[in-house]
Amino acid sequence: MDKFLIFTIAGLSTAAIYAIAASGLVVTYTTSGIFNFAHGAFSMMAAFMYWQVHMGWGVPALPAFLLVVFVIGPAFGAIVERGIMRGIEGATDVVKIVVTISLMIALIGISMVIWKPDVARPVPSFFEGQKVTIFNTVVNYQRLMAMLIAIAVAIGLRLIFKKTRLGVAMRAVVDDRGLLQLNGGRPSRTSMMAWALGSGMAALSGVLIASEQTLSATTLTLLFINAYAVAVVGRLRSLPGAFLGAVILGLLESYAIGYIPQDAMLGPISLQSSKNAIPAVMLFVVIMLQPQDRLRAHGLSRRSSGSKPVAQRVALVGGAAFILVVAGLGSLMSLTDLNLVTTGFYLAIVTLSLVPLTGYAGQISLAQLTFTGIGAVAMATWGANGSLVGVALAVGVCAVVGGIVAFPALRLSGIYLALATAAFALFCSAMFFNQVDVMPGGNRQVPRLQIGPLSINSDFRQLVLLAVVFAGIGNLLVLLRRSAWGRRLTAMKDSPVACATLGLNLTSTKVGVFALSAAIAGAAGAISGRTFLADTLTLPGSLSVTMLAVVGGIGSVAGAFFGGMLLGAFPIGATIFAANAIGIFGFVAVSVKDILVFSPGMMGVSLGSDPDGAAPQLALGYRAVANSVPALVTTAVGATAIWALAKFDSIGNWSFFAAEMVFIFGVVPLLPLLFAPAQVHGRRIATAIWLTLGVLMAALIPWDTAITSTGLRVVAIFVFLFLIARTAIGIFGVNPLDEGGPQQVEPVSPDMFGLDRPLTRADALDAERGLGLQDELLVLTASDSAGMLRGAGQSSSAGVTA
Repeated sequence: MDKFLIFTIAGLSTAAIYAIAASGLVVTYTTSGIFNFAHGAFSMMAAFMYWQVHMGWGVPALPAFLLVVFVIGPAFGAIVERGIMRGIEGATDVVKIVVTISLMIALIGISMVIWKPDVARPVPSFFEGQKVTIFNTVVNYQRLMAMLIAIAVAIGLRLIFKKTRLGVAMRAVVDDRGLLQLNGGRPSRTSMMAWALGSGMAALSGVLIASEQTLSATTLTLLFINAYAVAVVGRLRSLPGAFLGAVILGLLESYAIGYIPQDAMLGPISLQSSKNAIPAVMLFVVIMLQPQDRLRAHGLSRRSSGSKPVAQRVALVGGAAFILVVAGLGSLMSLTDLNLVTTGFYLAIVTLSLVPLTGYAGQISLAQLTFTGIGAVAMATWGANGSLVGVALAVGVCAVVGGIVAFPALRLSGIYLALATAAFALFCSAMFFNQVDVMPGGNRQVPRLQIGPLSINSDFRQLVLLAVVFAGIGNLLVLLRRSAWGRRLTAMKDSPVACATLGLNLTSTKVGVFALSAAIAGAAGAISGRTFLADTLTLPGSLSVTMLAVVGGIGSVAGAFFGGMLLGAFPIGATIFAANAIGIFGFVAVSVKDILVFSPGMMGVSLGSDPDGAAPQLALGYRAVANSVPALVTTAVGATAIWALAKFDSIGNWSFFAAEMVFIFGVVPLLPLLFAPAQVHGRRIATAIWLTLGVLMAALIPWDTAITSTGLRVVAIFVFLFLIARTAIGIFGVNPLDEGGPQQVEPVSPDMFGLDRPLTRADALDAERGLGLQDELLVLTASDSAGMLRGAGQSSSAGVTA
């Protein structure tokens, strides 16, 4: 009985902290419609800030507590609402989710920069050594205080929402934001106050847990992810429901610790990590019990989203060129560089798996690395000899698992779907990848492929293999996008109501696209040929994949490649800027290395201003190049010539890198100007000579010996590139972004056809291309057209006769 009371009180004290954190999450969600995935990171930052104020600066415990909870926490929440969240009002669910995930990742990185992870930071409890006896059970004052504070928070929030003008305004924001504004309210200020209140609740829970847990950025953030399950019990809107969920979760976790032995087994399954799986199971079960979402018609969006389908011929040529470029560059790389770039390509295939699911269908998954890990384990189990049969089995297993996980998607969407996949990732991390039979020693080696007589036994061959697979899957996705099923996916994304009205089967569509996405992610793991660590197949890793996939441009294959390479390139950047020359740049190098820790998150936070991602924006600078045959030929010849110089050791690798950077980013975008029609005025010959000299100088400068600092060398190359490009524009006399450059005529909207002139066959073809339809669907042969006209004429004549 004493043991039961001990773990009951411990569970209730934990439940009190979960309830406080979940109440802040409910407040922010109900007033803004944004589920704050960074809420746990808010609590983590508050815990570190309390340590800094109290232990680092020597401020007494009570003033430090009041400062963090009532000043710093609310102020931070207000700043986040004003600077970030207000900018994504009206955005899609995917953008809202990714921005908050990015904020969480950025805050984890910032905390690691400020408070180094290798330094222990113990936090004493508020009443050190003070205890009270309840029913013969000793309870310390800290836990008793947490329970009393949770009760006070519940009462206080009820009074705020029921008795104060601010609370009434917050409830009015939830019910009808426009009506509140018409009645003299200020919805923006009300939302900011709600975020300040929610952030204060997060800070309170973080300070209360600081003395109970080791101060670790990732551990504390993941701990407060448990509050997501608590908030969902109240359907993200009910504070009493959230408190009830907190009690249930706190007690379940506490009883699991007290009554499940460390060496307990359920058949072949170890229950050692069952406590960590309880929040995931609870979250998944509660989501499954949620009532079905009502289909909503989408209103006018304030931002355009998505990209036009790519022609299949363009995709095939681009894929072939991509493989040749990768093979050429790989032949110049060292073993270290090959290993790093191969990691980026493997992650690019993982991000590619989100293109059909999120880019086309508008669904979201936060468990892509989990599917990748399942594919890797299946390959290691059934394809130990590197056979393609093992790859096929791994892909099939992941497709089946993805279809099973998709069942919540049959009834839910948006944030609930994201939370369901997050629960799956948490469960697999705790109960699957931690099993000894699955990951012996915490890791699993995936064999490299053996394709008939061809053995992928080198890093170079592995890189080419990944490039071929990426290009092949990319072409298949382009074909899918232009197919009838692809149009069904985009229609489901744009308006589920319209799809249901037309009688489309959304159930099979959702299951199919989830299975396809999981299969692609599993294929990435099966062909990766690398060692997987159980600690890397976690929810934070999957969050990073989803974030950078959207940052790159989730609607296109190029965007997925950009996002995957970003994810794999940041470790390279940290290596480059890790050691530099002493002096002023040595100081800056430390800052650059630290910035790289949290810069991925900051890139995602900026997504609100550009929801289409980076790749479409980068493509705009090269659109004119794609439309100019002379520019394309010059690009291919120039890049090949620079590669040949490096291949035959005429220039070093750093000179090759500098010359290619100047050529690709400084010369190629200006080529359409040099080959433009005569009516575009400019000094073509002088500009061409300068650009040629710029590439030659970049190739002939001994960068590796002239500048010993690697980081300074990279900066110098990009400064040189900037000077060459800007000088070339000055010589030519016309900026390609200004009016003098070749203009891209915006296509007329299909809605405008027939308003100012009669419809023509060309209008029909332009309309079908704009809508992503296949050309053959609307093309009429001359004989068919003549037959239709004759039939119409006969009908007309018959009518007159009658």
